[in-house]
Amino acid sequence: MNDELFKCPNCDAHFPTDQDLWMGFKFNVCPQCANLLPETVNYIENYFRIIQLVKPLAEAKVLLLKSKSVAAVREALITLETIVREKSGLKDLMGPDLMAQAFSFKYESRADTITQDPKIKINSLSNLTERNEQEGIKFFAMGLMQGIRNIYMHTKGTEKLYYCLQIITAVDLLLKQILGWESQDLTFQTLSSAVVTSS
Repeated sequence: MNDELFKCPNCDAHFPTDQDLWMGFKFNVCPQCANLLPETVNYIENYFRIIQLVKPLAEAKVLLLKSKSVAAVREALITLETIVREKSGLKDLMGPDLMAQAFSFKYESRADTITQDPKIKINSLSNLTERNEQEGIKFFAMGLMQGIRNIYMHTKGTEKLYYCLQIITAVDLLLKQILGWESQDLTFQTLSSAVVTSS
């Protein structure tokens, strides 16, 4: 194994040169300065490429890759709230109240009619499946704001890398529903389509 893997590029800390010990721990961050190791940065960049992270989360991605995980999560959640406010027109609301009002709709079952459209509509609401999807997104967004965000901000240990990645991924999933595929880098998607078409 390359000797460079045993030296942190951020703080110059040296790790045990025993390969078995190194591989057994599988460090993602430097045990001394807690910055991401280069191999981990590559993994995360590839992960974001594979899930086609939405463009509005570009700053959150940059912060995470700079080992600023808490700031990255905060940026992702602020981005979500900002986009929901802009798209819904509910400028004075925040958190779960914002999400509830942005995605709520009224349905009259006897007339099989939507009597009040949501501020943010993720589909046509023309059948039970689509109405369930709309409600599911509403509760998911509310839960992210009320539950996950509060747990993250107030519970020790949640700044761990895997937890931060999970929250950013959850925000990405919601933004894909709100913004659609036009919000993403389509290079990988276009390439994949071309490969399928040519085969």
